[in-house]
Amino acid sequence: MTAVELHKLNGDTSWLVRLPRSTRKHPDAHSSSHAAFYNLLLDPWLDPTPQIDGSPLFSRQTRIEPAAFASIVQLDRWLHTQGGQIDAILFSHPFSDHVHPQTVTDAESLAVLRRVMVFTTGDSLSALRGLKLGLDSEKVVNLSSYAFRQGTDQGEVLPEGIAIQHLKARDWAVSPAWNKLHGGILVSCSNGEQPVDILYSPHGVTPTSLPEELKEAGKGKRVLIHSFDRQTLPLIGIVACGFPNVLELIPAWRPDVVLATHDENKKGEGIVGRMLRREVFGLELAQRLVKDRYPEQSESCTLTQLAPGESIRIE
Repeated sequence: MTAVELHKLNGDTSWLVRLPRSTRKHPDAHSSSHAAFYNLLLDPWLDPTPQIDGSPLFSRQTRIEPAAFASIVQLDRWLHTQGGQIDAILFSHPFSDHVHPQTVTDAESLAVLRRVMVFTTGDSLSALRGLKLGLDSEKVVNLSSYAFRQGTDQGEVLPEGIAIQHLKARDWAVSPAWNKLHGGILVSCSNGEQPVDILYSPHGVTPTSLPEELKEAGKGKRVLIHSFDRQTLPLIGIVACGFPNVLELIPAWRPDVVLATHDENKKGEGIVGRMLRREVFGLELAQRLVKDRYPEQSESCTLTQLAPGESIRIE
């Protein structure tokens, strides 16, 4: 059986998650697919144009590192050479570096978006609707909805052995954006060489936001995709929790692999660009902090920073 693959697509927080499909045959909607992987695209910002939140005077950020693929359709074409295609796209946050308008609105990429399943949170669904893309409502799934959280819809929209869950921020904080920023997405796959659980939280999620069952030791591998750099804004507060929060998550989540994300030092303009404060946690410093705080776990917890185009297999 194959392993889960994680591909870093840009210097910010765009990822391709390749999840092995079940080899068992079932007479359901997914039995017609013979591809080895279910290909889930996270937060695509592939077009080189900047992201703008509100007005350029407020926030305009430009990526420095070129993306591994310049568009969604280019990624889809590459996957065709691997015997697959994009199966789903997930938008985790409502901001334009997660729902990037130019990436999803070019004609060829929009055709891909209209073909695949689209997963959102309650907040990112509003942002996506604001773009008026003409998506089929039956192919748009709000992970925050009560029906999906109760599992009534999951079997209809996800292949066997794959699950996706939105972990809402449970913490109270004196910040108007805390609940929009500090949740997580849990992607689980039991079809590969061993079960794999991926906690994707580019801005950070605190241990109190994890359900108690997730704090128990798992049978397979656990991955945490999280910012390393800590970023703050006046009035808003913590934008990215950074590596100090990773240290708090280690005893709760017990990750085997921690992957850095959302740390690209982009060209920032506008009010946000001038006022954003960043505390950098490089890989060597992060490794030393883990070793100092958790000496018994430092050998079993691998920290990794991938460049655009690089990937890792979870085995």
